[in-house]
Amino acid sequence: MTTETTDPRAGFRLITPLRVRYAEADMQGIVFNAHYLAFADVGVSEYFRELVAANGKEYSSDSFMGLFGGDNWVRHAEVDYRAPAKADDLLDICLRITRFGRTSYSVLVHIVRGDTLLNVIKLTYVWFDPATGEVAPVAQDYIDAVTEFEIIKPERATVPA
Repeated sequence: MTTETTDPRAGFRLITPLRVRYAEADMQGIVFNAHYLAFADVGVSEYFRELVAANGKEYSSDSFMGLFGGDNWVRHAEVDYRAPAKADDLLDICLRITRFGRTSYSVLVHIVRGDTLLNVIKLTYVWFDPATGEVAPVAQDYIDAVTEFEIIKPERATVPA
């Protein structure tokens, strides 16, 4: 018996709705490809909001950095376009953190309309110290908060000492 699911939302705790605005579509009414990364960024912001709220605080970039002692930037992005979104579509942005390395972590985003998986986006974020702007090890408090939050626990890379 298989336990696989065809539900593109399965395994995602963070699912946030987003309605496609007219300005995000081209003349044929189809979402312009660059907007999918902006949609993923909405999911990232909502994910951070949930982590901060779980610690009893109101979300802001300052509360995130204050709580976790660092910040992050995108190092790499991949977008697998499977089907187009259209103007006025109601989408679900599904996001989870899948893996932690020493100074980076991986994010998986599914953009879904109804039961249709439109895009699969994979992002790699690098952790940095806001005081120095230098890359730093991912904060253990952040790893712990994410691990507690996620339905599917993120992998941990084996990093030589």
